[in-house]
Amino acid sequence: MRKKKFTIEPPPRESGPERLYRVVYIIDVNAADPKEAAGFTHQIMTDPDSLPPVLHVIDEVGKSVKIDLSKED
Repeated sequence: MRKKKFTIEPPPRESGPERLYRVVYIIDVNAADPKEAAGFTHQIMTDPDSLPPVLHVIDEVGKSVKIDLSKED
């Protein structure tokens, strides 16, 4: 099976006092259809008992950093 390339564009440049970041949350879920998958993912994201996620943070030039919020500094 050939994998399709999926591209996430960086956020636009901002002129305000803070930089703009695009934060990407990646999760695989089983569901009957895309809407159910989105709903289930939202439940996981908003559940206070869920484990902190791993996020990909992209800056305005496209640099990506992987942040695991479950690991303490």
